[in-house]
Amino acid sequence: MRAAAILTFATLLLAPLFADAQIGAKVAGFRLTDTYGKTHDLGDYSGKVVVLEFWSFKCPVSLAYDERMAALYSKYRSQGVSFLAVASNKNESPVEIRRNVENLKLSFPVLLDQDGVLADRLGATHTPSVFILDGSGVLRYRGAVDNNKHAGERGRVAHVEDALNAILGGQPVPEGETKVFGCGIRR
Repeated sequence: MRAAAILTFATLLLAPLFADAQIGAKVAGFRLTDTYGKTHDLGDYSGKVVVLEFWSFKCPVSLAYDERMAALYSKYRSQGVSFLAVASNKNESPVEIRRNVENLKLSFPVLLDQDGVLADRLGATHTPSVFILDGSGVLRYRGAVDNNKHAGERGRVAHVEDALNAILGGQPVPEGETKVFGCGIRR
């Protein structure tokens, strides 16, 4: 009986850490290592807009966005925006991830979230999916990069660009959450 009470208390105490982050809420800090062994602490990005892209080298939809994400990185890095990819799939080893990052020549670091803690905390379910934090660490956008699975499709709505332009301009994000598509993150 006592063990059950302790387990219940621990679950209630830790529950906020694993609840989906809500738009407008400050995201709790995290510390993850990238594919080259460098530690990235959210606190190191204080004052900067941070784009977190949940990424997978096994997902063709995620891979189809590599060039588009590189273009966004190129466009916004000079404006103080930091880009970090996050690999949260249980079926992708750090060695495989690093090899693919090197082969694909990705533009920005890929963080290893092997236990899916950050994915769980933010409510990330698919790759690719993007979460944008403002300079105060507040979640301002979560969802798809855009509405096109393939580059160059007609009728493109640039969700991430719209969100970044609003945040950088001190404006509310026009659409704080959009529907993601791609491959499910494997836990």
